[in-house]
Amino acid sequence: MSQSVELLGQGAGYGILVGVGALFAGGMILTTKLLQKYLNENAHSTETFSVANRSVGTFLSASAVYSSWSWATELLWVSTMVYSYGIQASYYYGAGLAVQIAVMSLIGIHAKKKVPTAHTSLEIVELRYGRANHLLYLFLALANNLLSCSSMILGASGAISIIAGNLHPVASTMLIPFGVLLYTVVGGLKATFLTDFVHTLILLLILCYLNTSVLTSDQIGGLDGLYDLLVKKDGERYIAGNYDGSILTGKSQGALFFGLILTCGNFGLTVLDSSFWQKTFSASPKATVPAYLIAAFFIFANVWPLGSIIGGAAIVLDGTPGWPTYPRALTQYEIDSGFVLPYVLKQVLGNGAVGALLLIIYLAVTSTVSAQMISVSSILSFDIYKKYINPRAQNKHMIRISHIGVVFFGLFCAAFSVMLHYVGVNMTWYGYFYPLIICPGVIPLIFTITWDRQTALAVFVAPIFGLVFGITIWLTTAYHYYGKITIVSTGGQLPALFGSLTALLLPGIVSIIVSLAYPSKFDWKKLQEADLLITQEEDKPDSESNGEYSDEVNEKREHTHTTINETGSKEELSSKELDEKLIGEELELHQLTERELDFWIKIATGAAIFILLITWVLWPLPLYRNWKFSRAYFKGYVTVSLIWLYGAFIVIGLVPLVAGRKSFYKVFNGVYRDYIKRD
Repeated sequence: MSQSVELLGQGAGYGILVGVGALFAGGMILTTKLLQKYLNENAHSTETFSVANRSVGTFLSASAVYSSWSWATELLWVSTMVYSYGIQASYYYGAGLAVQIAVMSLIGIHAKKKVPTAHTSLEIVELRYGRANHLLYLFLALANNLLSCSSMILGASGAISIIAGNLHPVASTMLIPFGVLLYTVVGGLKATFLTDFVHTLILLLILCYLNTSVLTSDQIGGLDGLYDLLVKKDGERYIAGNYDGSILTGKSQGALFFGLILTCGNFGLTVLDSSFWQKTFSASPKATVPAYLIAAFFIFANVWPLGSIIGGAAIVLDGTPGWPTYPRALTQYEIDSGFVLPYVLKQVLGNGAVGALLLIIYLAVTSTVSAQMISVSSILSFDIYKKYINPRAQNKHMIRISHIGVVFFGLFCAAFSVMLHYVGVNMTWYGYFYPLIICPGVIPLIFTITWDRQTALAVFVAPIFGLVFGITIWLTTAYHYYGKITIVSTGGQLPALFGSLTALLLPGIVSIIVSLAYPSKFDWKKLQEADLLITQEEDKPDSESNGEYSDEVNEKREHTHTTINETGSKEELSSKELDEKLIGEELELHQLTERELDFWIKIATGAAIFILLITWVLWPLPLYRNWKFSRAYFKGYVTVSLIWLYGAFIVIGLVPLVAGRKSFYKVFNGVYRDYIKRD
């Protein structure tokens, strides 16, 4: 990278990585303590740490899902794809993000109905299919967490390094997880929810500023100016696979192939990622489907305007005086690593905008890393420690293992990302590769919670077929098209596309065939009756466990040490028995009837089908013809993308503040009463 461009000084990088990281860590630790004191949120409870007591509301859940799906790499990658394949790539990036979240709403509400006390998806696999399948999906899930988390760190550290005065990638890679470790260990999943909200609010606010400022700048000249510049550039640059080589066409083979690869990989990154299951377990049943559908609807806002405006600006500004690499052209390394976005901001808006980008890249990567940490810590505690090492483990041991898991995974993933840097893996190649590994378990896992006919044999052999044949087709296709197997050839679009589609779809076909050939029917009551809750220890003082329930249940707790048994006489409940009773009451406070759950299942199913049809059939296919964007269509395209962005800022960024105003007031009033007024 000898030709790299220095945009800001190294101090900016260390300021974000250390200063902002410490600020957020301190703020979230303080917030966790305040929640524990004034809202009875007990971060020392495993149920609170792992699933936030299963009572998180609609808009906070939507904000958390949105934040977890706001990857630093997507902000960088969408501009790269538009630069490489034209304006339509900004649409296909959004299409590759939406349907998976809608499918997770369907999975989540099925889980609420069929196994309401679960903490991870792997618990469901073990209960239904046994140890062999549990171990297989344990491997797939942990591989998914490692690959997805390392890909985020790899892309973000590369961007931070190029922005911040060629800060060494190893330094940024190791510092990214540091602040996240602190508040995640202390606060658990609830802390990540609150951090996700703050991150998302800042992210969307900065995206509104960056997109609007670039579009209205003198160098771009608004909607008409951007269109005129793109039309002029259209005659100078030819994109292979596009109609007439045009930048402004819906018929873009490269953008379509990229969108399909992205969609396949993102199914793995959601369905096989236990952190998204945990967010469904954490949301109250009434909030699960609305929260995920809100996030699915608005997720376009991250990439659609950014790609069409700033990606378009990159095309027209490249090679002009003032471009950071001028007079030389962009190198392929810079393009593949996502440096197009910061280069545009540097030329058009200056150092302030580049600094804002540096901040949101850091916020985006830490949001998703924190979710991955909680996911892996829950798998280590529930699916390894409690299942195979200490089956009688209770809260004290479980929470200790969860804390160790957070620290271990954060450090291991950072070290793994450093290794990727030194072997020369870039963001684009890695994004094309990991779908091959994480997609084979997707459809069998969906069937696990939605189809009672899938058998244990089918769920075991299906992902193995997908993994083996996916990698085989990927390598043989690379050899067929390029004559050799190298990093360059395996990073081609067609090998990645054919391999990803095979890895995703073949296991579904195999599972159906095997299940129908050797049929059996599963009784969902076995999942519903499973007792997976973690309660306090027998000798735990009541005062220490009083914080893990809602206000309604805590009021009951003071009066329920003695109950009336079936014979009418009084009986004393142990602390453990009391916790089990009250956790059940906590669940009942938020539970829906079977009829209401079935209603939400129908809504989620219809929404997933509708979003799939809109995003991949009804909108893009009519544009895939010999036609270029007219001025009117282009202006409408960009305008609607900005409306989407500002709408997301209001619904995802601001509404949670309104929805949580009572809790905010309660905490503020408590702090004022105990610390300010007293002084």
